[in-house]
Amino acid sequence: MALQLVNEPALPDETDPSVPRQRFKLWTPQNLLDRYTPPAWTIKGLVIHPTFGMLAGAEKSLKSYLAQIIAVGAAAGRPVLGHFEVPKAVPVVMYCGEGGERPYTRRLQRIAAAYGVNLADLPLFTTFDTGSVLHDDFQHAYLQSLKDHQPAITILEPYYAYHGSASEGKMIAVEGEQLVWMSNVAQAFDSSLIIGHHYRQTGGGSALQKITGVGGAEWSDSWWLVEKDENTSDVTVGHFDLRLAVGSRQWGAVDYDIVIDIGPFDDDTMDNEGEITWSVTKHIGSRLASGSTANLILALVTTEPFLHTQTEILAACAGHDHDKRDVFRGLSFGGKIVSQPGKHAEGNRFVTRDLWGPNYAVGESQGLHVLEPTPDSEED
Repeated sequence: MALQLVNEPALPDETDPSVPRQRFKLWTPQNLLDRYTPPAWTIKGLVIHPTFGMLAGAEKSLKSYLAQIIAVGAAAGRPVLGHFEVPKAVPVVMYCGEGGERPYTRRLQRIAAAYGVNLADLPLFTTFDTGSVLHDDFQHAYLQSLKDHQPAITILEPYYAYHGSASEGKMIAVEGEQLVWMSNVAQAFDSSLIIGHHYRQTGGGSALQKITGVGGAEWSDSWWLVEKDENTSDVTVGHFDLRLAVGSRQWGAVDYDIVIDIGPFDDDTMDNEGEITWSVTKHIGSRLASGSTANLILALVTTEPFLHTQTEILAACAGHDHDKRDVFRGLSFGGKIVSQPGKHAEGNRFVTRDLWGPNYAVGESQGLHVLEPTPDSEED
């Protein structure tokens, strides 16, 4: 099904910034030079302008909170999470497809209080309607919101609420068409697009490869990938220790350790209560990854690829469990090691587990000798 607007308005003037540019226009090098402007930060170290990509993570990893924290910080001109500088306040459009108006508004109030800003003053524009990206009513509304408010950032969260049924998530042609249409239109209005999405429930791979469906990792120019430390986070008291991998094809990648406290859930108010607080530090895994623990992990998965679980690999390493996990995660986020499901002997039976091996492209580029994994034998 083609992503084509029904009754799309004519473009009376292709230089008019209130309408998308002419489709399939051919540009000469001089045309491109005349139009070129160097990239700039909308949120320093977090959102380069313009860009597009996925804010993704597993269930209950605070993705929706992070989307709203980004939106309020950008609209208020306050450092996002107290760390990522916002050069100037900008309009933000948000498509909220999950939770509903009341929880969203309550959360916005608490986030604005954490920033110390008046929520009512912010150039933040939200819709709670949902609909398929493929349908003309969504497309017209999407275009109109960009035209009316000229947002520097457009956030759509979560993707499944706008995905539609034409694609099952495995149809890369349709998936790509949907995503590219949204990002192309956003960029025509000089807006960066952030789409909230989930990780797969099963399977391994690098962090980008864990994004649900096909096409998301390949499409993303930037990414914001969040994982919760299950050992130290406590949902009952609203405490979350998160790893945020931020990257872009335009500038590189950095990992951060983020601590967010949203307060305990109150059964009477049906919401989390108390102040929202946060702190951000650069993840030390990138520094640890040059040490002996990282070397041992890489040596083990290279000589015995896709034979061992994470637990077995870490058990072979000396040191504190938390430090070893940090190194392991750093190697995974950096794409140096990847996982794939495979048969693993446990006692007298075989079970399917995520088994780890080297990322062959990275390994070969570093001159490592990588053994090809042998096919798993069939269980009797």
